[in-house]
Amino acid sequence: MRDPWNAFMPYPGADVGHAAIGPLSGVRLAVKDLFDVAGYPTAAGNAAALAASGIKTSTAPLVQTLLDAGACFVGKTNTDELAYSLIGGNIHFGMPINPRDPHLIPGGSSSGSAVAVAAGLADIGLGTDTSGSIRLPAAVNGLIGWRPTHGSLDNRALRPLAPSFDVPGFMTRSLEPMVAVMSAVGMPAANDQPSSILIPEDIFATIDDAVADQMIASLRSAGMPVREVGPISWLNLDELAWAFTTILQREAWESNRSLFERSLQAIAPDIAARLLSGSRLDEEEVLEARRIREQFSREIDRLFGEDVLVALPTLALRPPGRDAAQQCLATFRSACIKLLCLSGLSGCPQLALPIARPGGNISLSLLGKRGADRMLLDVAKLLRVE
Repeated sequence: MRDPWNAFMPYPGADVGHAAIGPLSGVRLAVKDLFDVAGYPTAAGNAAALAASGIKTSTAPLVQTLLDAGACFVGKTNTDELAYSLIGGNIHFGMPINPRDPHLIPGGSSSGSAVAVAAGLADIGLGTDTSGSIRLPAAVNGLIGWRPTHGSLDNRALRPLAPSFDVPGFMTRSLEPMVAVMSAVGMPAANDQPSSILIPEDIFATIDDAVADQMIASLRSAGMPVREVGPISWLNLDELAWAFTTILQREAWESNRSLFERSLQAIAPDIAARLLSGSRLDEEEVLEARRIREQFSREIDRLFGEDVLVALPTLALRPPGRDAAQQCLATFRSACIKLLCLSGLSGCPQLALPIARPGGNISLSLLGKRGADRMLLDVAKLLRVE
C-alpha cells in the first residue's frame, strides 16, 4: 500500500485472514503496533523492542474478534515510542503526517491509526488510550474517537503502559462504522436515554468563549435537556491532573523498567526522562494520588447515578505545529491532560466528536457512567457531527 502519510510501520506484508462474511465485511482495519498480529513483530514504537520482538505466532483476541467479524487487516500503524506521549513524534520511525493540516502534529500515541483513517487508508483505526491517545489524535485529525469503559474490552496480547488506565479504543470518520464496531466487540445496546447533559462551567471556562458557545449550541440542537452546572468534583483540575500523572508515571516505569535498564540508549531522551521520573516517585506521593483517584471515582459515581452525561471539550488548546519547540509541546500536553484525565481516573467511557463550525471543526466529548458506551453513541447521533 502506498503510504505518503507515514501512518504504517514498514513491515513486509503477511497474510492475515478474515471472515468472508460478517458485520464488518468490506471494512479496512488499521492496528496500532502495540497489539500482536500473527506474522508481524510488535515494536511499540521502539527499535530495541522491535529487535527483541520476533514474529508473533498468534493474534491479540480483540483484533481476532474484528477479523472474525469480517474486517480486513491493512497494516500495523505507527505509535509514539512505548505509547508514552500525546504528540505523535517518534525518533525511530518518524512522525505521521496529519492529512487535515500537514503543519500540525498528528497527535499521539495512536497517531498512525488516526492518520490512516483520516487519510482514507483505513475505515477503522484500532489504538489504545491511556492519557488520551485515542481522543486527542481523533480530535486533531477530525475523527470520532471512542475510549471505552475501562476493562470492557479484551486487552490480552497488548503491550501495557499503565494498566490501570490502558484501554483499547477506536477511531472512525463517521458514526456508522463506530456503531458497527461497538456491536462487533459486544458492547450492549443502551436501554434508555440520559435525563440531561451537564455542561461544567469551570471546564468550559478554560477554552475560547466562541468555541464554547458553538459546542453548547450543538448540544442544545440534540433536543435534550442541557444544564450548565458548577464543578463536577470538589477536586480541581490541577489536583486531578497531578494524581493522574503520578499514577501514570509509576505504572509506566513498572511496565518499562526492564527495557530502560537493558536498552536506555535506545529510548528517546524525553521518554527516558519521564520513565526516570516515575522511578523516583515517593511512595507516599503515589498513595496520595491513588486516594485522590478513589475520591474522584466516588464523586463521579454519585453524579452519574442521576443518569446524566457530561459534555466537555476534547482539547484544552489548539494543536501545536509539528516543528514546535519541546516546551510548547509539553505545555500542550499538560493542558490537555487536565481534561483528558477525567475519563482515565474514573474508568468511564468518553466519545470525542468533530463538530462543524466556521473556520474548521472542533472536537466535543461526551462522558458517561461506566457501561454507558452505547448511550454516548445514541446521543451523538442527535448532534450535528461533521
